[in-house]
Amino acid sequence: MKLSAEQENAVRDVARRCIREIREALKHKQKPSWNTVVPPILKKYHEQVKPMGVTLVKFNSEIGRLNGRYGVES
Repeated sequence: MKLSAEQENAVRDVARRCIREIREALKHKQKPSWNTVVPPILKKYHEQVKPMGVTLVKFNSEIGRLNGRYGVES
């Protein structure tokens, strides 16, 4: 399903908020386990974009692109 430009912008905005919350959660002195902290946060933010037809994989891909993990020229 193709998203409109407004929907793409909304997905990116939610992804940015998700990234911020993940970084804050992992910033604590005694660094918590990634597997206990990140999945609930991802699910919480994915629920916001799910009605637009965005899959969890697409949402994770958008987060990866925003973090420069792939799809970006080095």
